[in-house]
Amino acid sequence: MKRLAMLVAGLLLAGILYEQIGEHRDRNRYSQVGHSVNIGGRTLNLYCSGQGSPSVIFEGAGHTAGYAWAEMQRKVAGFTRACWYDRAGYGWSDPGPSPRTFKAIANDLHALLNNAGVSPPYVLIGAMAGAFHVRLYNALYPRDVAGAVLIHADDADVFAHEPEYMKGALANLPAFVQRVGCKILRPITLRIGLLRLMGNPGAGRPFGLANLAPAKEQEAIFLSNNPGTAKTEGEGCFLDEDMAEVRAAGNFGNRPLIVLASAQRFRAPSPQYAKSTEALNEYWFNQLQPRLAALSSRGHLIVADNAESPESIIQATHDVVAEIRESHIENRP
Repeated sequence: MKRLAMLVAGLLLAGILYEQIGEHRDRNRYSQVGHSVNIGGRTLNLYCSGQGSPSVIFEGAGHTAGYAWAEMQRKVAGFTRACWYDRAGYGWSDPGPSPRTFKAIANDLHALLNNAGVSPPYVLIGAMAGAFHVRLYNALYPRDVAGAVLIHADDADVFAHEPEYMKGALANLPAFVQRVGCKILRPITLRIGLLRLMGNPGAGRPFGLANLAPAKEQEAIFLSNNPGTAKTEGEGCFLDEDMAEVRAAGNFGNRPLIVLASAQRFRAPSPQYAKSTEALNEYWFNQLQPRLAALSSRGHLIVADNAESPESIIQATHDVVAEIRESHIENRP
């Protein structure tokens, strides 16, 4: 028994050392793009370029560092001020305190923009889970938001329409078991190097890689999925609270809004899921996406094969910026 205890202790110490060495190498693997902005005892990474108003702010999808927006941000900076940033724990940003709800993420972004001197009004660009963050930011700071673009966006009710194969193994576990995984098991496996050894499973593939050169694509993947991203409690650990925040978020009033959705339908992985997948398609295209566009009286829905391409996102951003500028001209005394 004593030998076993010594063996376990030795393995734990080796794992801790392995993780510390790995984190040191991670920090020096890529030179920082952007600069660190103090938001109160910790920093977030921000990169901006271009001139003009409104400022465009890119909000990444879940498990995605801001660097994935680099090429699109560069092109948008050709016609207005444009910024991407790393959420807490991603890219070159410090981890953030728990709980990491959508509201906490929106508050982080507000502090970042204020402390960095990026003045409103903003056009917020949100992809997938990032669309939720945009809606929460708009709910908390509506005077800062001039317009938005939502890309492949969900709503709080979509999970009830998803077939079982989309939910993943953890989704069916009791909430307290999921919380234990987020608050205890994940930090422990990170601390002793086990998460690194397993390759940080479950992190998912970052959104927006298609517009990056191969070398930059690998960098974006690393900045989004390296084990250090687990230092901030995993996104999705507070799903019930997050969805309650989204339901209470309200709408965009009469501010310009474009919703981009791919025309590609969901496909069942096997015949047994054909019916439930078709039901999801019916909900997604005929109910969900029109409802998202209706969040603004000036909302537009674009459903097309290339709706989520970099070119479409840049064009939608340009259209929203142009509409805002035209409105300001019309409203001048």
